[in-house]
Amino acid sequence: MRLVYAIPTFVLATAAACNRAESQIGLRLETKLPAWYGTLSNVVELKDGHVVFTDTKDKLFLRADLKTGRVDTLGRRVDSLAVGAPAGEYRFPGWVAHLAGDTVALVDFGAIRTTRWNERGRPIDVLPISPVSGQTPVLLYDTVGHGYKIDYQAILGGGDPGRSLRPDSIPVLRIALRSGVVDTIAQLAAPEYGDASFGDQVQQAATVFAPNDHFGVLPDGTAWVARGHGNRVDWRAPGGAWRRGQSRKYTKLPVTQADKDRVLAQVREQGKQFGMPQDLRIDYPFAKTKPPFDFALGRPNGEVWLQRPRAREDAALVYDIVDRQGKWRREVTFPAGAALAGFGAEGAVYASIKGEGAKRTVGRFRLQ
Repeated sequence: MRLVYAIPTFVLATAAACNRAESQIGLRLETKLPAWYGTLSNVVELKDGHVVFTDTKDKLFLRADLKTGRVDTLGRRVDSLAVGAPAGEYRFPGWVAHLAGDTVALVDFGAIRTTRWNERGRPIDVLPISPVSGQTPVLLYDTVGHGYKIDYQAILGGGDPGRSLRPDSIPVLRIALRSGVVDTIAQLAAPEYGDASFGDQVQQAATVFAPNDHFGVLPDGTAWVARGHGNRVDWRAPGGAWRRGQSRKYTKLPVTQADKDRVLAQVREQGKQFGMPQDLRIDYPFAKTKPPFDFALGRPNGEVWLQRPRAREDAALVYDIVDRQGKWRREVTFPAGAALAGFGAEGAVYASIKGEGAKRTVGRFRLQ
């Protein structure tokens, strides 16, 4: 911390003590669900304290009461959706967002659509979002009538089959849900690319562990971009004015052979469903060091939590907290096996907690 010696010693000592205390804020487990699931999405807290989330492995939309441990399955999973299928059906529920009032958005990765539900768990309708920038779902929403989509189609050649581009930046599109009007509100740094080989076949792939930008939006439409190369968070007011955040130095962790082996094992596992031979030689482009953060999530009060990469896969996760002015405020260390999944009222922090094997459950923590 830089000291200004003209300030009285007592004031300096008090400020330093407050900063140390803030940086050491921890978490206390309040409760967790007794049931275990395959893979969990984010967690959204409802006004009555219930939460909604999805199990992306078993493809279920769930509503839970952490006080009683009761979990209800919402709607019905189907293998295929016809045009005009009811809002209560889904193929691959992958993400949840809170809209205005008591409405919740369920993003269906399989059907490429978003359905609206009330907080009691009843389906309302399908959001009429016009196709924008390819057949990919709109993941992010505010509560003032917008959806947000990162235009990865700009990298894939604008819809021209077999053509790829390497633009300097990727636009973030804002979609007015009522009118369908689309505008660009942010630019993200383009990913770094390198050669990946699958046997004798070579193709371009994003460099693993390279710094990437992350985008998010607060309920009032305030947007933020976590800049991977600058290790900072920039903010955009609803009216369009930008505030550049403060860059922060960080310890660069080397990418180890164990990291590479873990990633390639995941590629092989995912390739099974496409019939990829498990003995196929695979080479991927890897960065030499890990980025300052590999995940970012906004808290409705105006914070962004940046997840630091770990030196070991079983190490506890640490999050750097950046405020609405783009200033680093503190760090929060999660218990081993827990990862940030969402936020709630009165300092509630939701996490995906690892159990035996690959199973996970939802836990609610409180900031101490």
